Amino acid sequence: MRLSSKLMRLLAQLAVFLWVDVLAANASAQTSDYRGVMEFQEHCATCHEEPVAGSRALSRAALKRLSPTTVYQAMTVGKMQQHAAGLSDEQKRRISEWLTGRPLVEIERSAASMDHQCAPGAVLQNPMNGSHWLGWSPDTTTNSRYQSGQSAGLAVGDIAKLKLKWAFGLPGAATLRSQPAVGGGWLWVGSDNGMVYALDANSGCVHWSFEAHRPVISSIAVGPIQGSPGRYAAYFGDFGATVYALDAQTGELLWSQKVDEHHAAAISGHVALDPSGERLIVPVGSWEEPMAVASSYECCTSRGAVVALNTASGKQIWKSFTVSEAAKPLWKNSAGTQQFGPAGAAIWSTPTIDTKRRAVYVGTSNSYIPVPDGGASDAIFAFNLDDGHVMWSQQLLKNDANVFSCGDTPSQFEANCPGQVQGPNDDVGASPILHTLESGRQIIIASQESRKITVLDPDRGGAILWQAVPSTRKTATGGNLGPAVDQRYMYVPLGYELHSDFESAEGLEREGGLVALEPETGEVQWTVTLAAPADCSDPASYYCTSANQAAVTAIEGALFTGSVDGTMRAFSSEDGTLIWSFSSNRAFDTINGIAGHGGSLGGPGPTIVDGSVYWGSGYAILGTTPGNVLLAFDIDPSSSHAVETKAP
Repeated sequence: MRLSSKLMRLLAQLAVFLWVDVLAANASAQTSDYRGVMEFQEHCATCHEEPVAGSRALSRAALKRLSPTTVYQAMTVGKMQQHAAGLSDEQKRRISEWLTGRPLVEIERSAASMDHQCAPGAVLQNPMNGSHWLGWSPDTTTNSRYQSGQSAGLAVGDIAKLKLKWAFGLPGAATLRSQPAVGGGWLWVGSDNGMVYALDANSGCVHWSFEAHRPVISSIAVGPIQGSPGRYAAYFGDFGATVYALDAQTGELLWSQKVDEHHAAAISGHVALDPSGERLIVPVGSWEEPMAVASSYECCTSRGAVVALNTASGKQIWKSFTVSEAAKPLWKNSAGTQQFGPAGAAIWSTPTIDTKRRAVYVGTSNSYIPVPDGGASDAIFAFNLDDGHVMWSQQLLKNDANVFSCGDTPSQFEANCPGQVQGPNDDVGASPILHTLESGRQIIIASQESRKITVLDPDRGGAILWQAVPSTRKTATGGNLGPAVDQRYMYVPLGYELHSDFESAEGLEREGGLVALEPETGEVQWTVTLAAPADCSDPASYYCTSANQAAVTAIEGALFTGSVDGTMRAFSSEDGTLIWSFSSNRAFDTINGIAGHGGSLGGPGPTIVDGSVYWGSGYAILGTTPGNVLLAFDIDPSSSHAVETKAP
């Protein structure tokens, strides 16, 4: 259901900014504060948002590149001391942390400071050979999230024997949305602490680390370095819209490229490597919408985009926006602040590359302001792989605008957004899946936040073949990084709608589920309901729920899903029977000596390669539970049952 305007603003204030810039804060303390952006807008933006030509004021982008200590010292004992004289110490700290995306109390995050370092001189074997998983999905041309039997190396009968092999702690992390990439016996993972780490996939020892400018919540794509036989690159984006290419063996920076100059532009979706190895396809998102809770903020001017970069140099080949029309002045709100539009239709998921049709498919999120956006929001786009022109688009929901700038009441809405109305909400948060039916016909599967599934025809301009919500119970809007598809069925993670009295934490729907569908017709094959958690530390918590938000991972004969309460599960793909479960919302002794604790599961499902399961625990988004551990499981030959189990 559509959450009330009052609740949406409350969640925006208490959670969205916490997510955006708690990303680098200590997971246990969650020290970042949403008020930092408000205070920057009120006290600093006049000089630093768009510095006057010839002035010595640093732009917001330049300030972002500084350390929090540098920004804080400038306001306390440095050149900005006089200008910041009216701010409290707490305000200065909040502004410093928000601007830089780092906690003011510096945390040592490098591999050099960790225990269990790998022996120097380790050589990376070809990660493309043998079993591997080197992006959001094993195959960027389908994004099915299905790992074949030989590559998975995990028989259904052995899943119950999975045992924790090692836990790796990511210092200062709160959300593990960067899905591990595995190949050649190595593992690469990004962190919201701004670091990328390379580990030995078997032992968990750490090879190297690299510090990006901003948090890294996208997955790592790995492929050959063009023109350098035997060398491989790791590609990823950060939350400041910068894309990086590193030497996958050494962590050396090969190149970096800023793909969007908007101050709120971000890369949250995962970059996709063209199978030719020549192009990197980058989805551009934005976190501008919640900034509009500040009446002084001139919202909204950012828009989603897809960018193609040359993998050898990082140079832009093409860039196409989802909202074709650039934002223009619309009206002034009740505080006299200019408002702009159209804006939004950000891309939060991984592009799917269709080499047959030379197309790039993406799904978009909501608009940021309630004005026509040309059908860009809540849509599936097909961009031409060669030059980026729009081949076709299909909007799945009209008038979806998260209008944080409009206020809580009808009178406020009219004063701040005159003549406009608030629409529904159902972003396309999951990657489009290109699936081949038994007949050989191909379809595109789109999944929205509500779990609504839409199947489109790529040969008829995205014409809708069927559309349905695969549940007899009302599903919730919020979360959902998508289904997986094997040779038979499509598997959709479920969470259920909140009751109307959710603000009192009474009568909440605390159950989640999983459903199997026939992709060609949408016919439901089986449904599993997951009982409400019985062991939450705070049973009254809004997020004490078994709702499945994480993307599904499928292997031959089995599926893996993760719940908000931190429970990892594996099910039979034949009938949904529970095979294995593991509670990750607890403390762990880590192999690298970093204090580790699991939390909610969201974002990606696990990466499964050669009989090992790699899964990050922690998802501090919209108030869910933070965590900072990457867990590795393998088969315990002495065991015939799950290490830990929880009833479904």
